[in-house]
Amino acid sequence: MDLQKTGKQSTRILVCLSSSTSNAKVIHAANKIAEAFQGTLVALFVETPAYAQMSDDDRKRLRSNMNLAEKLGAKLETVTGDDVPYQIAEYARVSDISGIVIGQTNTVGGLLRRKKSLTDRLVAYAPDLDYFIIPDYGTKVYVARKPAERSRKNILSDCAVFLSSMLVSTVIGFLFSHLGFTDANIIMVYLLGLLAVSILTTHRAYSMVWAVISVLLFDILFTTPRFTIYAYGTGYPVTFLIMLAAAFTISTLAIRLKQNAGQSAKAAQRMSVVLETDRQLTKAKSREEIMSVLADQLTRLLNRSLVIYPAENGVLGDPVFYPAAGDTVPYRTNEEKQAVEWSFAHHKRAGATTDVFPKMDYLYYCMRVQDHAYGVVGVAVHDSPPDASEQSVLASVVGECSLALENARNAREKEETMVLAENERLRANLLRAVSHDLRTPLTSIMGNADSLITCGETMDAGTRKQLYSDIYQDAQWLNGMVENLLSASRMTDGKLNLNMTTELMDDMITEAVNHLSRQMRNHTLRRTPAGELLLVKADARLIVQVVINLLDNAVKYAPEGSEIRIDTLERNGEVVVRIEDDGPGIPDDQKERIFDLFYSSGNPTGDSRRGLGIGLALCQSIIRAHGGSITVSDHLPHGAVFEFSLPREEVNLNE
Repeated sequence: MDLQKTGKQSTRILVCLSSSTSNAKVIHAANKIAEAFQGTLVALFVETPAYAQMSDDDRKRLRSNMNLAEKLGAKLETVTGDDVPYQIAEYARVSDISGIVIGQTNTVGGLLRRKKSLTDRLVAYAPDLDYFIIPDYGTKVYVARKPAERSRKNILSDCAVFLSSMLVSTVIGFLFSHLGFTDANIIMVYLLGLLAVSILTTHRAYSMVWAVISVLLFDILFTTPRFTIYAYGTGYPVTFLIMLAAAFTISTLAIRLKQNAGQSAKAAQRMSVVLETDRQLTKAKSREEIMSVLADQLTRLLNRSLVIYPAENGVLGDPVFYPAAGDTVPYRTNEEKQAVEWSFAHHKRAGATTDVFPKMDYLYYCMRVQDHAYGVVGVAVHDSPPDASEQSVLASVVGECSLALENARNAREKEETMVLAENERLRANLLRAVSHDLRTPLTSIMGNADSLITCGETMDAGTRKQLYSDIYQDAQWLNGMVENLLSASRMTDGKLNLNMTTELMDDMITEAVNHLSRQMRNHTLRRTPAGELLLVKADARLIVQVVINLLDNAVKYAPEGSEIRIDTLERNGEVVVRIEDDGPGIPDDQKERIFDLFYSSGNPTGDSRRGLGIGLALCQSIIRAHGGSITVSDHLPHGAVFEFSLPREEVNLNE
């Protein structure tokens, strides 16, 4: 055997499914072979045009064999075509199959030779594969049989087509004969009628009977002597035989073409549904959208009622019912729930057409990816089980939706992981910044307080006043830092409530300047107020904090003795505040990050208390919450310009 060369992980054993009573024996043998090579088992069913005419007993045996293969862990696949050996060989070629397990039966041949078996033809198509022949001589092999019952409506319609085609062809034949056309033209008319009968009738017997009758009609009506079955011409017997052979050939080809066309149309329609499902699933993001796509596509494909049990954290939720048009059978939730729970727990099919709770009205599929289940989909069966190809496409659609749910879950987990990582990074930055930047003012406060306690009585008044002033400044800086932390926390949690009132912008700037008067005593402050009263609707406390943070930032980074300028103006219906300094400025590569939370430029020109990097981020959040904007730019020849704008508020004064 060459299977050992493929490796244990890549060994794939293919078993062919059929409605034969011996197929169960073949499936069990294939499962043992797959286990022996530690490979995977694939169960393949080839749906031929004759499948539509298969009897109920054959369909039941086929479903039983499929259920057996699935129970043994095989992956079910369905392909369509009229040449079974060729379809099996092609599937094996494209699916990297290592070996094929197939049953061998006695084949009844013709008078001269034994008919070539399916196994022989399969080996001819794919000679490089390994074959495991399971003998089942003496076992009756069931083939697709035409149903005995046919509707009266179809019979009447087929008879009408048959008789009208015969009448029209004969009338046209008499017309051609009267006009002096040759016999070949009349023969072509009857062949054309045969083609119409083959295509328009539902049973091939009509076309076969028409082939014989057309030859007899031509002989009786258009050959000499007329109205007899005799013919004077010596070549007429050969003509009749050729005409009969051509009629049978055309009939057979037309019937096969019609069957293949119908089969291809069904396959194309199902493939379009699968592709459309995949396209819609790429757009669906939430679990509800994915479930909606699943229900819409399966309802359109199968025209059957559906029920979906979504699962969350390993627990089944309440069912969502999607009734099909005309389905009046009520859904028995309590009775069906046992099959649903079994399917969800075991990750397998259950319910109607299976061996597990077969008396249920629904066939249940577990939506799963590996060992993670996302819910259960139920398809109404009632008295009309889905055929093999419908089950195959249904399993494909359910599998696509399961993968979409898996991808959505992975995306959510990735997003949650990123949020947790970002929160952890922010927490680490905060702890690092607090431990570093709060140590200096606290050390200064404790040192100055200790000096006052131990040596205060011996110090002159000027020295004590300076120490008191330093303690006050450090405490004020700490208070501002805590205020920023609290405001940033409320802003991040979405709990910052804006107390909006109509305020004069210059009044809020004045309050901020007074708050920083001690820090700004070593700098020159120049203010250019607006020439008119500029009113804004804002939370005054927060806007004052924005101005304080921007001025404090300018004081920290601008050298002592430099100038800080505040301008207030009106521009395009907005109130604009500009704060300029003569410091070192902000490099271009840092301008995009300067408003990020916990980001600090680390400019060595600033004092030792560089800040936690939340002041500017807080300013941006407050200004955006007011519907404004804040930017940073360069102040030539050196320095930085922070500018924020707020919508201007108009007030009507009624005298």
